[in-house]
Amino acid sequence: MKSLVLTAWAAFAALLLTGCAEKAGRAASVRIVPSIQTRVTGLYFDTGDRIGLTVEMDGSGPYVENRMMTYNGSTFTSPGFLWYNDLNVTSTLTAYYPYAESGVPEEFRIATDQTSGCTSSDLLGAVKRGVTPASAPVGMVFYHLLTQLSIRVNNLSDAAVTDITIGGLVATAAVDLSVPTASALEGAAAEEITVFTVTPDEEYRVILVPQQGTLTVTVRTDDGKSRSRTISSTLLESGKRYDLSVEVTNIDISLSLSGEISDWEDGGSLDDGNGGSGSGDVTVTDGTISHAGETYRTVAIDGRLWMAENLRCMPEGAALGSGVWNPAGGASAVSTQGMLYDYATATAGESWSEGVQVQGICPPGWHLPDEAELTALAASAARPDDFFVCGVFWIYGIAGDRLGSTSKGYVMGSTLQDGKCSCLMFTSLDNDVPQVTSISAEYGLTVRCVQD
Repeated sequence: MKSLVLTAWAAFAALLLTGCAEKAGRAASVRIVPSIQTRVTGLYFDTGDRIGLTVEMDGSGPYVENRMMTYNGSTFTSPGFLWYNDLNVTSTLTAYYPYAESGVPEEFRIATDQTSGCTSSDLLGAVKRGVTPASAPVGMVFYHLLTQLSIRVNNLSDAAVTDITIGGLVATAAVDLSVPTASALEGAAAEEITVFTVTPDEEYRVILVPQQGTLTVTVRTDDGKSRSRTISSTLLESGKRYDLSVEVTNIDISLSLSGEISDWEDGGSLDDGNGGSGSGDVTVTDGTISHAGETYRTVAIDGRLWMAENLRCMPEGAALGSGVWNPAGGASAVSTQGMLYDYATATAGESWSEGVQVQGICPPGWHLPDEAELTALAASAARPDDFFVCGVFWIYGIAGDRLGSTSKGYVMGSTLQDGKCSCLMFTSLDNDVPQVTSISAEYGLTVRCVQD
């Protein structure tokens, strides 16, 4: 009997060990940490948003196609969706928003009536190559594949504008998520598209399919009149925004480039070339800039063009843990929180002197902000509410290396005095006002570059 009991316990123990071994060797869940280049409704995904994800194993074919994943406020996940177990095989991940049950979209049709809003015409795509299975989430940057046209109206007529339509353009796009990009579907007929009213008689918006063609703007007013003007050979590019001014008189309308471009990459001039009042000169205000293999959104604040994201590149010759650190969210959060840099790394060893711009690890034509620029940024009413992204900060010194308070962040400045660099401190506390201060040059801070 004793032998039988021992045998039973041995079998039970073996079963437990086997179960633990299987659990330990179980593949990790697939998780996606997104960042958005831009979208119709803002700069972030909303909880409950769904994407379709395809994982193509390099040299081995598809692992999964059009897997629906749901955003939980920080990552996209899908119950039971696990990585494959071969760590030697890399994959290419392609994702799109919004998810379609019918399959990965090869075509996408915008709404021809956008009077109730442009959200249904959102189409985002993301590609990530060389991915291997890991427990950490995969960072993916989503780009808008269509074109946004913002229309500013100066109504000098005696009647109110009732609606504006855009004619002469194709409303169906051919989609290539491997790039990702979208373009007008070949052979599709042109249609008339009614725009969304942001502010009556002042501001309107419409999402269009990227294409080259003839664009006709028609403005209707409540006195029954209809006025049209055509822009010939219009080039609308994927992911870009075009800002158009329309002046309405009792007799006609005129078109010209006007206004400030924000969130979307600057698409340039939409000059009609035939009676429009625009000069054709374009000041690029908002858009994107690519640097060291990364693309950053930019935003214009009081005439200065700033990076709208924390710098996240690894400088040449730098090593993680020595002048460069991961943010509070770890390696998986670099795509959204950026990296932390000490002053010597951020300035690339350049010496600071009063009145001289320090490029450091910023792109050519850009620099680390000086104390005056940080002061203006802190006080600006034009600074977007979501401009600051807190990656926390790295404390280096006698007390031991560690991350600082999770509610506090710093943007590094170029000014250096007595071993301290200028910086802009901000917190996540309600009604807390950002302020310019100084901190040890050995600390790791987030970096935002500003254009020269």
